[in-house]
Amino acid sequence: NKAVDGGVAKVTNPVKAKFGKGGAQGGSGSAKANAPKEEKKKMGFFSFRKKSTKESPVVQAPQEGDESEAKTQAINISQFEDTNFKPCVGWVVIIDGNQKGRDFRLVPGRNRIGTDADVEVVLTDPYVSSHHATIVYNDEGMWQLSDAGSTNGTKLNGKRVMQAIIVDNDTLTVGHTVLKFKSLD
Repeated sequence: NKAVDGGVAKVTNPVKAKFGKGGAQGGSGSAKANAPKEEKKKMGFFSFRKKSTKESPVVQAPQEGDESEAKTQAINISQFEDTNFKPCVGWVVIIDGNQKGRDFRLVPGRNRIGTDADVEVVLTDPYVSSHHATIVYNDEGMWQLSDAGSTNGTKLNGKRVMQAIIVDNDTLTVGHTVLKFKSLD
């Protein structure tokens, strides 16, 4: 039902009710003049979140002469230096195997390869021994690969070795894992 001038009239055709006797097709023009104006709807993005009623905390600036607040101080950071730090002098990247893409930093001195948690290059290959091989970077800047008595052996560029000098871009194979060796020198 629709209220009309305080009375009630039944609306059977909503188009006629909105646009008058002639319907939506025009007609005499008086129906258009008497047609109700359509409401303009607002369009845009609206948020339905509740606005926060919490206020931001107010922080007072320290007053001049207030010595109770801590002041910025310069400190000597050399006391915080890591005395155990060893620079990266090379790395190995797994290029084939179940950890493909994984890389390991190599430091001066001994770098052990194996499955044991205490080695530097930890692999998850079941064909690698717990302490499989060692890469040593010596004081002369040379790299040496040594097999540690592993069951499946160690290969350098496809050839099984017990001990060998390695150079940048050599390929090492331990178990079913293939590593690319990179040196910073």
